[in-house]
Amino acid sequence: MFEGLTDRQKEIIKVSLEIISEKGIQGLTIKNIAVKTGTVESAVYRHFSGKIDILHAVLDIIKKNSLPETYKDDTNTVTQIEQTLRSHFKTFDSFPALVAVFFSEDMFQSNNILADRTKDIMQTSMNKMMKIIKNGQKKGELRSDIKPEHLAAVIAGTFRTFVKQWRMSDYEFNLVQKGEELINSVKILIKPCA
Repeated sequence: MFEGLTDRQKEIIKVSLEIISEKGIQGLTIKNIAVKTGTVESAVYRHFSGKIDILHAVLDIIKKNSLPETYKDDTNTVTQIEQTLRSHFKTFDSFPALVAVFFSEDMFQSNNILADRTKDIMQTSMNKMMKIIKNGQKKGELRSDIKPEHLAAVIAGTFRTFVKQWRMSDYEFNLVQKGEELINSVKILIKPCA
């Protein structure tokens, strides 16, 4: 999950995610990171130029770990969608604070670069999902009476709502386990009508 980062950078990111989880994005300050890591602020600045740089690293982690994989052409489309959703659930379950970062568009309004990166990740994910859906519709594995972009929006919106409910419930249910139930429902919705 943290490829290409030093051990200290990994620690700073993990602590940053803990702070976001405990105090929200507003609580993420270099001072709070230094206190939680038992160092001084200048030690944090040796690894990141500031809060924005840390958030960039978090978005990189999200991009690397939660975007749909590339599948072989012979992989069943429903299986591809199922595996993609399962991968998303596992990523967010492993690091719940990622939900606060990724699904809080408002927090990036003051920083166009972060806002654009978040939009780019979301659009890339949607484009990959639409490609999977289009391919599945051509193969007859998915219902074709709904436009691919609408099916992708339904799947993404369902996922987003479900993960936000998990966060708002203070993570009271097992995201991966309950996510499997949701995946089964999505599979029923997207399969071709008999």
